[in-house]
Amino acid sequence: MFFKDIPETGIFARLKKAVSLDTVTVGYTREMIYDAAADMILEAEKHSIRGDLWEIFYALAVAEDDNHICRAFERTSTPDAVLRIISSEVWTHHKLISAVKHIVESEGTYADLRALSNYVPSGEGGALPAKEAYEDVTRLAQSIASAVSPEDMAPHLRDFFTARGSGRFAVDYAFRWNQRLRDLVPIRDIDPITFDSLIGYEPQKSELLANTESFISGRPSNNVLLFGDSGTGKSSSVRALLNEPGFVRGRLRMIEAQQGQFADIPDILDMIRGSGYRFILFMDDLSFEEFEVEYKHLKAIIEGGLERKPDNVVIYATSNRRNIIREVWSDRASSVDDVHGWDTMQEKHSLSDRFGLTIWYPSVGKDEYMSIVRSIAREFGLVIKDSEMETSALRWELERGGFTGRTARQFVYHMLQQES
Repeated sequence: MFFKDIPETGIFARLKKAVSLDTVTVGYTREMIYDAAADMILEAEKHSIRGDLWEIFYALAVAEDDNHICRAFERTSTPDAVLRIISSEVWTHHKLISAVKHIVESEGTYADLRALSNYVPSGEGGALPAKEAYEDVTRLAQSIASAVSPEDMAPHLRDFFTARGSGRFAVDYAFRWNQRLRDLVPIRDIDPITFDSLIGYEPQKSELLANTESFISGRPSNNVLLFGDSGTGKSSSVRALLNEPGFVRGRLRMIEAQQGQFADIPDILDMIRGSGYRFILFMDDLSFEEFEVEYKHLKAIIEGGLERKPDNVVIYATSNRRNIIREVWSDRASSVDDVHGWDTMQEKHSLSDRFGLTIWYPSVGKDEYMSIVRSIAREFGLVIKDSEMETSALRWELERGGFTGRTARQFVYHMLQQES
């Protein structure tokens, strides 16, 4: 009734076909089981998932099923009668997993798949929020597998949905807008950068963190424009929010929208309006030439349209310019002949003015640049005399023009290549 899509999609769908009564041949059953197993192993390696993969990927299908009943857990409690129906459905579908495991464990031709019941990944990769999500799913899987009745399962389902919500945002936490699909697509290879690894800019990071903490907690918060020199860490600061302890678990999610997609933002907002999650709509490297008019879509979305921006959304943008719309001196000269020249100038500033918080990231000085170089060098185990490092790092900067974190990191990478 509520989880009707689970048997029809993804890994679970192939397992259902494998054990269905109308399966044509033993070979077909084997093909379906092995195809599902291959996908599970691929995901398990990517996210370092360990344990009973049959049970974990069933729990994942339950968690990611997007139905209106489970979404209600994001905002309020659900009546016990509804919870009983949900538990009964999950219990019924779970019998299929038990049937697959019985086939794998009882038939000799599947001996090589028995390790999937106690899988150990080859590495420990993956960003912290993803690890936390899969740990929660693993606990849910263990609860479902050990339940002796739907009633026994019910409180575990309630706890999971109350803590993590459901649907596409229950496990994934970063997305990009795909214009061709007209949908949000998860980004699963997340930059692991943290604020601790971003050297310097402490006042800027504190402002950004304070605004984001206020937003996650439901208190008043501002849209943010991070502007300044290229390579100073503006975009990295926004990405680091996803790796800040407690932010993703506190229901923070991020959606990346690129320039050229701003007319689609109302469609994105319709998908997330009323959700119990908190969304940062991230626009990187925002800049408009004077003849481009797409910024008018963005102005209306931030402030000024008939339909207001949802309370669970803030916009974070980065730009190399404080005034996002390019100005030239001829604009000021032409304003002499423009009857409403001041109004024309104000129009070019109007987009930047809609960001309640603007944070400036300037290039750093020589001493702070060298501090960043030394810190990154220690991070990568680069051993070099301090005097030699300073001479080489300053020469590297001189050829590239800018005391920035990006220049420092590129220098360290260069030195590491020289060592190899």
